[in-house]
Amino acid sequence: MNRFCERCQRVTVDGNLWCPEVDCPAEEGFPVLSYGDYLGDLKITKVLRVWRTAALYEARRGEQSVLLKVAHENEDSEERLKRESLVLESLRDRDRLPFKKYRPTPRTLLPVLLPPYPVPGKRPYGEISFRGETKFYSVFQRAEGKFLSDLLLENPQMWHYDAAWITIALSEALRPLASQNRAHLCLTPDMVLVDKDSEGYLRPMLLDLGLLVAGEEIQSIYSWPKMIDPAHSAPELQDGARLKAVSPAADSYALGILFYEMLAGKPAFENKLRRDDQIRAAVSQYRGTLPVGRPELEFAGVVKAVDKAIATTGRYNNVVEFGSALTAISGRIPPEKRPLPRRTYVLAITMGILLLVTGAIAAYVVIQILLRPG
Repeated sequence: MNRFCERCQRVTVDGNLWCPEVDCPAEEGFPVLSYGDYLGDLKITKVLRVWRTAALYEARRGEQSVLLKVAHENEDSEERLKRESLVLESLRDRDRLPFKKYRPTPRTLLPVLLPPYPVPGKRPYGEISFRGETKFYSVFQRAEGKFLSDLLLENPQMWHYDAAWITIALSEALRPLASQNRAHLCLTPDMVLVDKDSEGYLRPMLLDLGLLVAGEEIQSIYSWPKMIDPAHSAPELQDGARLKAVSPAADSYALGILFYEMLAGKPAFENKLRRDDQIRAAVSQYRGTLPVGRPELEFAGVVKAVDKAIATTGRYNNVVEFGSALTAISGRIPPEKRPLPRRTYVLAITMGILLLVTGAIAAYVVIQILLRPG
């Protein structure tokens, strides 16, 4: 398998990474699958993103193009993928409404889970042996768009309404976690896929649910400090040795940092080619406010909302509170007009033909009765 460095974006084919930069953590790169590799009936066609817990691929199952998430080869990452699959399955089951297949298909804020095997199974995630190693994976419906990190390279300082609406949508995507007092802890621009609708509005999808932990559950994940990006993590998470419990307020910080990056046009804390310990020190020692550099947002209250989200104390309790505060300022993104499914048109045409035929028969019967002698 190749190895991938999330900092340098370099891939090597011999399992060894080397970089002339002194601080590059290249040797800690993650194993990745290559084009043409097969996991069962799934053929890898492209590496999309490599995170600290899993890699996301574009793959093909027969003629169908899908998204494939494969956990890294450690117990914590594998358990995290299993928990995420179970949560996504429960959300999917909750959303089964009568006649739903005849309504416009709503755009989802989270990936749509597909069966891991071509035949029905008991588990929402897959397990397979690949070159002597066990791989755990999830399969999702293919989604369109660009990663937020790529979008920010093209347009570093995003229109503040787009930035607010993306943040509000992500707060809604994280609502199921916040409602259970669970925390994501891994939110980064590389985990957000942004599509543009027919009217030009940006529609995000959160591709990963993070660590999914509540309270002291964080202590059961041995390698959790290596699984989160310190540049997008709350100050209280920087000292893993002392942390005993986590709060959903940590996700408010991460979402606030993401919002700040969209507004300011630069990361709050630079993380490229820097070791985790250097980034942790920078985040832990920073006690001031981060300048957004956009005076037009001061009066609107946007900067105040950012400051509260990323404050050391007095932060929003969870992402839902943060999203509500932004909604009060920017409003909600205009609703999207989605096309009706083809089956709805077929049903309408069929019903129309039946009504016409029934009406014609009824008219014929009435006319015959009226024309009957005497």
